[in-house]
Amino acid sequence: MSDQNTNAPAVEARGLAVVYDQAFALRDVDVQAHHGSITVICGANGSGKSTLLKTLAGLEPPTSGDVLLSGQPLSQLSRRDIARRVAVMSQSPEVPLGLTVEELVEQGRHPHRPWLGRLSVEDRDLIDRAIRRVDLHALRDRELSTLSGGERQRAWVAMALAQEPELLFLDEPTSFLDIRHQAELLTLLRQLNKEEGLTIVAVLHDLNQVMDIADDIVLMCKGKVLAAGSTGHVLQEDVLEQAFGCKVDIVPHPRNHDRGYCLIDWVGNADSTNTLRLAE
Repeated sequence: MSDQNTNAPAVEARGLAVVYDQAFALRDVDVQAHHGSITVICGANGSGKSTLLKTLAGLEPPTSGDVLLSGQPLSQLSRRDIARRVAVMSQSPEVPLGLTVEELVEQGRHPHRPWLGRLSVEDRDLIDRAIRRVDLHALRDRELSTLSGGERQRAWVAMALAQEPELLFLDEPTSFLDIRHQAELLTLLRQLNKEEGLTIVAVLHDLNQVMDIADDIVLMCKGKVLAAGSTGHVLQEDVLEQAFGCKVDIVPHPRNHDRGYCLIDWVGNADSTNTLRLAE
């Protein structure tokens, strides 16, 4: 991994704006994600969540403003330098036809290899370690198309780990997964963060998942940052009503008091009340 300026945020946006077809997707965005933390970007549909993630990861050029990676402007880094330091999992990555788990994970070493160079012994060790880390060793020779959705997501995480990134960006990684595989993936991400110090920035749609995993939250609304900071600071009833356009009641979780997990009751209209409960 490359040297980090640990005094600077892992990634930072200053005065960020992105314009599509003369309309602002992002406007005047200032955000930070700190080394060793899990930062979650959330908000209503169309609030700019995915655009912000892609711009922070260097996949989307800003119309104005700056993105800094450990204090270094992305605009001054080569694509290869960025690829060595940043790994990205898109919302629904395409499954390459005929590719096995091991072949996919091998692609994570491309930014570190010379052009047309073969995999070294160190590369092979890192690939094997990444596959084992996500518990796919028994499936390493299986084609991706034959795996379950949860297994495929873990294979993509393994590819990112083989890349040895400073930062892992994930765009709604739990989409299209059932409850069990959502929980397994979030548990894996927490483990990678706590045990290996991997800095994670993710877009999540489900507020239960946001509260379950986030150290810090960036709450978006109409292309701007409505609130940013710790979970308890951002997830306030009046702030969520402004972001999502519905009233909510937040009460302490009956068991997970140490992280301040809550139950969220949201009222869509006068005739319907729905309860969302955090996973244990």
